[in-house]
Amino acid sequence: MVDVVSTCKTIRNFSHFPAKAQRLADAAAEEREQRLGKITKKRSSKAAKLSADAGDRLQRLLGDDNWTDLRQLMQQERLTFRDLLQPPQGLRSPYNELNEARKHKADAFMRSRDIRREAIVAIATDYHEAVADVFTADENITAGFHLSSNLDKWLGLSPFHEHALPWGVYEPDDSGPHRWELFRPPFFGFNFGFVPVHNDNFVVDRIHTLNPPVGDVGISITMDNGDAGDFDYASGDGFSSIAFAFVPPTTGLVEVLIDAQCVEATHRLETEDEWGWSNSRTGQRNFLMLDVLHPNVSEPSYAEMSVLDEATDDDESFLQEKLTRGAHYFAQLFSAGPVPAGQSVVVCAGTRSFDKSGTNDVAIHSTSDFRWFISSVEVRVSP
Repeated sequence: MVDVVSTCKTIRNFSHFPAKAQRLADAAAEEREQRLGKITKKRSSKAAKLSADAGDRLQRLLGDDNWTDLRQLMQQERLTFRDLLQPPQGLRSPYNELNEARKHKADAFMRSRDIRREAIVAIATDYHEAVADVFTADENITAGFHLSSNLDKWLGLSPFHEHALPWGVYEPDDSGPHRWELFRPPFFGFNFGFVPVHNDNFVVDRIHTLNPPVGDVGISITMDNGDAGDFDYASGDGFSSIAFAFVPPTTGLVEVLIDAQCVEATHRLETEDEWGWSNSRTGQRNFLMLDVLHPNVSEPSYAEMSVLDEATDDDESFLQEKLTRGAHYFAQLFSAGPVPAGQSVVVCAGTRSFDKSGTNDVAIHSTSDFRWFISSVEVRVSP
């Protein structure tokens, strides 16, 4: 089993911004890529070791001969099951009955060799808990907000909110060095990236949506494992963001308020239980994000917006859309480090998704689709 990890490379365009801001942003982005590369390789190495260790435990439990015989039986029954579903006779074949019969043959094999199902389940449980710990998101995360349900909080955050910002009605803030500045489409800079980690049974991919002039950002991540092995794993971490330049009037942390209109927010997951002792756990998380690309700022900041977390050992299909299309949501975020006064910095605002899956003999088809219209970004140096 081979672990697969891509290079951590982002694509960005800050050519419309001051030259010094570009240099600082490029230096910060390259440092982030190097740091993320180290984190990703460590995740990949740990996940590969967990997968191999769980496989070794299973093989020791079954014994070499039983393990080989069982894998051959499972492979043969998969092929036989598919043959029974082919037309014309397969058109009227009872799918569920044939599928259950296939699983019962493996269960019968286990009983004939006096192998306890509970012992296999225990190995799988330990594996899934450990893999979930490996693929954890960053610590710099807060919660996002549905605007209309948190209107009092929104109105109290900025003097701009006394007016109808989505319609372009506002008055400049002249309250001093910690004043708010408002940025709206069209935007001219952008930044996006993607890092997959998976073993060779998974295919992990993404589609970026990025139309900076209208503030349109999105990320769709797919994780597919159509023929699961003993212990497989995958993660996909991707983001799309617009960018603009901001000149801090004083030194301090950058605070932003992102007003984002939901265009799409869909979690999809299909699982196929290949054998009766199989199980899986798949998670999808979406965030609104802030990234201030300056060497003093150690990492991006995130507001969690929507989550799917499903553990299943059965044939199931999940379709969840927890956010309301067209509704406004907001994030209040702070940079993970101060920026100096009077020095133009590149600020990125957008969306990130971080999806992960651990499975043993459960086929996984996971897709998350998130797309946002960045209506406005308010920025100041936090008091």
